[in-house]
Amino acid sequence: MPTGDGAHKFENITGQASLDGQGGTEPPSQTISASEHRNIYYRLYTKGGPLESNNPIFSNDRSISRISSKSVRPPRTATSLKRYICKIEGVEGPEKSALYLSQSEKKPVDDSARLALRGDSGPGSSEVDPVVLVVDKGAAKKRPRAASHAGSNELPTWKIERCYGALYYRFYDDDGEAVSKTSFDESDSSLGHVDIFIIPPPHTVASLKECLIHVEGVLGHDIQLLENEDGEVTLNDGNVIALLTDNCPGSKEGQPIVFTYSRKGSDKTTAPETRPSFSKCLTAKHDWDGASYDAAWHSVVAGEILQTDGVAMNKKFSSSGVLERKLLFTTSFEISLGYVQKFHRLILLITGEKPES
Repeated sequence: MPTGDGAHKFENITGQASLDGQGGTEPPSQTISASEHRNIYYRLYTKGGPLESNNPIFSNDRSISRISSKSVRPPRTATSLKRYICKIEGVEGPEKSALYLSQSEKKPVDDSARLALRGDSGPGSSEVDPVVLVVDKGAAKKRPRAASHAGSNELPTWKIERCYGALYYRFYDDDGEAVSKTSFDESDSSLGHVDIFIIPPPHTVASLKECLIHVEGVLGHDIQLLENEDGEVTLNDGNVIALLTDNCPGSKEGQPIVFTYSRKGSDKTTAPETRPSFSKCLTAKHDWDGASYDAAWHSVVAGEILQTDGVAMNKKFSSSGVLERKLLFTTSFEISLGYVQKFHRLILLITGEKPES
């Protein structure tokens, strides 16, 4: 969408949610002047990854929501925007949160900074480039959960392709290659990948490390990221990684970064299971009666909406001890028979447990 001098038109996208942070509707296509109020799109995170909004507008990306600029108290500063978003999301302590004007920002905006929240451009003017609010983990855990109104409305596919890419990495422990929880190739189990959108800003080596530690569930020491498989260049925590570009380390499957850790003699190699933020949803396109073959799996019916944290993993499904199919990750946000099982662990259905509502 244009963000310069050209006129911006709101799009009344088919399937877009009618409810948002204001309980209102997206305005019909129109050109707006520089003095008129507009929607401000935002995405929620904690340092560990995306956080589901209490007011999601898309069923396949529940961390995105929107408000009207008129709801933000003048003078419209970073502080006043943070305070209002925290208010409607039920998050205490807005002073502990950090506001980034886009996903690619290297540092949060100063609290006293005046924000251009009117007109056809500016921070959060598009769902493709929302402002980002990273809230305190403790405050996020304490917030009350509101009823969701997103329904089955989905962020359109072409916008998904602009929002999300993948970062590939190879996983090692002390003894050599280890099986990655996000493996997608049965013949190469140490190669994993994550959606870039699950990594909160600032996109530094430190934030990427924290994300991968959470994804792989490792408890260890001497955790390092290496630029490539040659292992000659160690990425320092303060280094900025341009994750939204095509030439950042790990942007290509054949050129992954390396994630290493040391167990330091401990037999315990994984962190205790924690419930992730289910910020993405997938819609089943077919019925699948997996539970009739194996009680550890969850049967689905066409149209059922499944929630996931966006981290793909590899999981075999067996009937009578025979491998039925290889599981693959899909970025189409649709589930076919070959994909249903892919997200079972991520939505905590491997034990038949439904996600929290």
